[in-house]
Amino acid sequence: MYIYILLFIITAVIAIRQFEKRGKVSPYVFGLYVLSVGAFVGISDMLGGYDRYIYAEVFTAISNSVSRGEGILNEAFLRFFSKEPAYGLTNVLIGLITPNRYIFIFIYTLLMYAIYGICFYRYTEKPYFALLIFMSLMFFFTFTYLRQVLAAGIVWLSLPYYTQRKKWKYLAIIALATMTHNSAIIMVVLYFIPLRKWKFSQIMLVMIMLLGLGLVGVGGMFTFAGDMTGFENFSDHAGSAEAGFRYEYVLESFVFLFLLYQNYQLIKKNKESLSYLNLYLMFCGILLFFCKSGDGGRISWYGVMGLIFILTQICKLQSRIGLRLFLTIMLFGLFFRVLDAWEFNMCPYKTFFTPGHTGSEWIYEKYEYDTNYDVNKFYNL
Repeated sequence: MYIYILLFIITAVIAIRQFEKRGKVSPYVFGLYVLSVGAFVGISDMLGGYDRYIYAEVFTAISNSVSRGEGILNEAFLRFFSKEPAYGLTNVLIGLITPNRYIFIFIYTLLMYAIYGICFYRYTEKPYFALLIFMSLMFFFTFTYLRQVLAAGIVWLSLPYYTQRKKWKYLAIIALATMTHNSAIIMVVLYFIPLRKWKFSQIMLVMIMLLGLGLVGVGGMFTFAGDMTGFENFSDHAGSAEAGFRYEYVLESFVFLFLLYQNYQLIKKNKESLSYLNLYLMFCGILLFFCKSGDGGRISWYGVMGLIFILTQICKLQSRIGLRLFLTIMLFGLFFRVLDAWEFNMCPYKTFFTPGHTGSEWIYEKYEYDTNYDVNKFYNL
């Protein structure tokens, strides 16, 4: 567990110190740091549990089909990726290089973090603090939900076109994200939210309405799980989107709304700030609307860049030193909450450079489909 905490602390120290310096950090230094975090995730040995095993098993099936000369749009591709062909194509392209699942996860993870790093650097003046917010809200999920975390990064690439009101370019990238994970379709809604600084009373009225709809179960009527079908293991997750009342969604939403309320006068009225303000509000609204659905937290990831932009803009002001420290402590709490809940899946940290396996034994016994990896991680390079 301590290695994860150390990674967070190092990032936090760098992020806080960057506020004291003028100018922007070198893109090369920051890019190298983000890719190092991505490598930390990518070289882990099936940490994250059953999701990694399932994605790896599907990758193996696709890679084998292509190597047998069955073409790209083969039976296995249509079986698993008919609804999410962009993710399927990513599997195929990496499968042309190697059928090894560890290399697949490593390359795929570096791709995700490269996209994140580009977005953090382009959209914020303090990219290390942007990374810190990301780590508190999404870091551990990059070990597991491979499709949706990549889809989130693709959605973030579309945001400048939302700001510039370039509808077709924005929708084209959202379409690509949707073909990576179907839940990204919800981001079409963002384009039709006007760029304006709403009265906070109006904001809260809408949020309470969304919470009311969520409480009566309207949000639960929508399913954005994007589940693949075809392997018997996938049936275990068919009901993953069903959940009771998720109080943590509501609490998290209102905490971020309170932070926004406390600093609302600092939000500028230019197009860029207003576009990310809408995304911030969409993050909070999704959590409230899906408060009785297990999908809510994952769907809200598309709005994380709104939090990153707005909170970073506020914290860069010299008068907000106390807010920086408060946010850092709060972000660590969010980070540790997931780490503590997922310790059985994440600890001890182990890379794929050593033999054997890690994580809970029952997960290995149920989902391991190729025991050759236990002896030699690179037997099928």
